Amino acid sequence: MKEENIRPAKLMERVDVLQVEDRKKLLKKKKGFIKIACPACQSKKHKTLFKKDGFIFVSCESCETVFVNPRPSFFMLAEYYEKAKSWKYWNDKIFPASENSRRNQIFAPRAKKVSALCDAYKAKKEILVDVGAGFGTFCEEIKNLGVFKEVIAVEPSRSLAETCCEKGIKVIVKPIEKANIKKASVITNFELIEHLFWPKDFLLGCARNLSRGGLIIITTPNIKGFDLLTLGKFSENISAPNHLNYFNIDSLGYLLKQCGFKIIESLTPGKLDSELVRKKIINGSFNVSINSFLKYILIDTWDKNGDSFQKFLENNNLSSHMWIVAKKL
Repeated sequence: MKEENIRPAKLMERVDVLQVEDRKKLLKKKKGFIKIACPACQSKKHKTLFKKDGFIFVSCESCETVFVNPRPSFFMLAEYYEKAKSWKYWNDKIFPASENSRRNQIFAPRAKKVSALCDAYKAKKEILVDVGAGFGTFCEEIKNLGVFKEVIAVEPSRSLAETCCEKGIKVIVKPIEKANIKKASVITNFELIEHLFWPKDFLLGCARNLSRGGLIIITTPNIKGFDLLTLGKFSENISAPNHLNYFNIDSLGYLLKQCGFKIIESLTPGKLDSELVRKKIINGSFNVSINSFLKYILIDTWDKNGDSFQKFLENNNLSSHMWIVAKKL
């Protein structure tokens, strides 16, 4: 997988400009931002890590979750995602332009992986609910496999929900907290929980709509993964207000247990960590002159060792892209 295939550079230049405009509008309301406890363990003890683009990133002293604090309120975020020009540009331009690559490299394999996880943990295949369905490509792919009797998208954004409807996907246009399904066999949410004001409310909403013994499958950044640990504030993934919560495997597991789930598998099948750090080194925005090992692996012997190093990260839960699979008790 190459980053260019899923995030075309020329289109990303435009979305970067729009994100700056959207961020400035939101920061004008900064006096209304809310201080919170740790979104994973609810500890009130944290330390400031850094400031970036007008937002403060802190680290929980208990579970090491990194999060934005203070942050826009729930209603500010809802308005932001509804009106942000950068998100409309993703839906209008970037998703359509990269859909084939995303379908082949991300969503088709993801659908097969979800199906395999359901087989491995003997989950019922009655109703799958994809929360934060976005452009609807995953729902299409899981429907094409024909393993679930019904596939439902939950997508609060009206523009994205309309896109899902146009693809023939059943859509609930509201947050999962306000949905009334209550009998889902499997709930999936991909790259969603990091965006939310208070993830615990979201997970409780998922639990309420999931059958007992049903699976929840989550993907999200792993703050203890290679590229995030290495790049820190220089990572493009560290970006507010789009991303507010950066869990690690242990802290997200702790939060899920609080919400009535049992963790059954944790993994980090990321493919881009090495490439993302390498690109930062090459363009001069990250200096590895004092880190001979990184220079050796990511620059000097990239053609020989790049793939195997990424595989090492994947196999040892050291990638910044993680999956958590949990069962409702």
